Amino acid sequence: MNSHHVLIAGASGVVGLAALEAFLGAGWAVTTLGRAPAGPGKAPHISADLLDPESLASQSDALKGITHLFYAALRPNADPGIEADENAAMLENLVAALRRAAAPLERLIFVQGGKVYGAHLGVYKTPAREDDSRHFPPNLYFRHEDFARAQEREGLKWTALRPDIVIGPSLGSAMNLGNLIGLYGTLCRETNTAMQFPGPEEAYRNTLVNITGTEVLGEAALWAAENNRDGAFNITNGDVFRWCHVWPRLAQWFGLDVGEPQPISLAERLHALRPVWARLAARDGLAEADPDRIAPGAFGDFIFHVRKDAIFDVTRARQAGFPGMTRRSDDVLLAHLDSMRARRLIP
Repeated sequence: MNSHHVLIAGASGVVGLAALEAFLGAGWAVTTLGRAPAGPGKAPHISADLLDPESLASQSDALKGITHLFYAALRPNADPGIEADENAAMLENLVAALRRAAAPLERLIFVQGGKVYGAHLGVYKTPAREDDSRHFPPNLYFRHEDFARAQEREGLKWTALRPDIVIGPSLGSAMNLGNLIGLYGTLCRETNTAMQFPGPEEAYRNTLVNITGTEVLGEAALWAAENNRDGAFNITNGDVFRWCHVWPRLAQWFGLDVGEPQPISLAERLHALRPVWARLAARDGLAEADPDRIAPGAFGDFIFHVRKDAIFDVTRARQAGFPGMTRRSDDVLLAHLDSMRARRLIP
């Protein structure tokens, strides 16, 4: 019997759900933590606000057996300084609460992502390596990593997983590209439109990108925990691609012509088509009538307009023995659309 007990913070998001599935599947004891009164699965759940140390202090009994912390909580803010301060406080409050509860905490596994390299700025050194120079601060992920390094003196080991554009099931996420493609393709079919790539030709034909399916990310979290892997690791499906090679397969899945790339604001247009989606959802008995809950368009307006290569070097994780990065990203995206259909998110 596995004597390890993992606490998953941010378990209802796309990343946390992946970790939850992986750890439960491997027979770990799992507890989830979030602000919601109930957890996303059958594991015991702690309802607490990470910015409120008092709400954590009242949960000390539930925290005292935790050996591993998988941290995927995120509080976005348009101001990078406020975002860094709040997210740093959230992680630090949780680790402090675990220490106060005398939890036998061995390892902190936290998720960073492309923002650690400056992906949110639209251009960064590629393929990005884990030891590349940081961009000019502030950045919430720098704060998390600096805190983790400082904890080494207390005997706490740490792993930073760095996925790029996570594809997997979630609702209400600000960054779910797979769901957005499902939403957009469905509305193209409903409005009798070709499934044109909603960004410039340069982003469609010239730019190399990579993505990370939640299955491989969950495997990476489990691998890091069970094999005591220290430091930062880029995690992707293992391939790189251009949208022009993948988009026609996505259009074909919807039974649509691919058309020509045409830059638009998905945020603007999806908002205008809310009544169309509401009618469609009612007609076809879909699970979610609010398109913003499935995926807001703003993330696509960023991703589909990136004109420079945005790819990670995954050699370090491979050298450390992680075997999971053998996926084809077009297959991952098509499997995601299949799962959206199975969950009645799209017809």
